[in-house]
Amino acid sequence: MDKIDITLCKLGICPTYTGYREMYLAIQLTLEDPARLTALVRRIYTPVGQATGKRWTAVERNLRTVVRRAWEANPAYMVEIAGRPLEHKPETGEFLAMMWGYLTGREEDIAT
Repeated sequence: MDKIDITLCKLGICPTYTGYREMYLAIQLTLEDPARLTALVRRIYTPVGQATGKRWTAVERNLRTVVRRAWEANPAYMVEIAGRPLEHKPETGEFLAMMWGYLTGREEDIAT
């Protein structure tokens, strides 16, 4: 298991969970180029949809579901990933930015 797998599983999102693959790919794309966060549909949802054979709208829905599941399953770990208190469930783009910062160790380098 790599760091993305481990982190997602701690959040209650294991490989058997619907949306896992889309989230994994979305995080990979974000790690490759965090500027993708400025155009989620065009630069993350669409490429993930092409890779998984789904429409970008289905990708968006699945990613929202994954974020909601993570928030419900382990909010304390989500706060740890964010590096700051969270008053509500993050939006998908915010979650991806949090994951980028956590996985790269550069939480302070990206605005969430």
